[in-house]
Amino acid sequence: MQLLANTTSPFVRIARTAMIEKGIDLPPTLVDPWADDARLRAANTAARVPTLLLDDGTPLTEALLIVQWLEATRPAPDWPSLLGPASQVAGVLARTGIAVGAIEASTITIITRKVTAPALFDETAVGLRRRRSMVEGMQRLEAQAEAIATTGVPLLDAIAAVTLYDYQQLRFGDQPWLPATPRLKALAEAWNTRPSFAATRPYLAT
Repeated sequence: MQLLANTTSPFVRIARTAMIEKGIDLPPTLVDPWADDARLRAANTAARVPTLLLDDGTPLTEALLIVQWLEATRPAPDWPSLLGPASQVAGVLARTGIAVGAIEASTITIITRKVTAPALFDETAVGLRRRRSMVEGMQRLEAQAEAIATTGVPLLDAIAAVTLYDYQQLRFGDQPWLPATPRLKALAEAWNTRPSFAATRPYLAT
């Protein structure tokens, strides 16, 4: 298998963390989506990361679809479930949805900045709505942080929430509008000691 990835994408981190928890510790193959990398285009017409190439060449795109494949091919009890018992699945998915929504708003902001000056997007009506999505997403997760486990096997809501928190700190940590979220910070600090989280923390390539 081959995981086409970059060093900052929060969606790559969700997929990689889930893969490691399911026993697939696959070093990423770094590509540059902005450079129209031929390897990425050949595997994914959207030229987005993550893209997972299976052993038979089948390309899996989109982080949550990769997680779905992991759950189907490496099910509990032989492998840890990323969704938990049936009674918890709805809550886990609801919290994951909050995090993914805020992550999408964050990445859209960063991507749009690459093609326009930051002030041209960040302060527009659309840019401010994206900012609101980020802020409200983090605030809602902060309010529900106690429902997200901090020990044992991480579920998808923990993976997504920590991914969101760390990505926000990487990209917007110096912004005054970023809300204080001490419970999310504690959650991230607790999980980032785990190998699957530590190995996938985002960083800006030099």
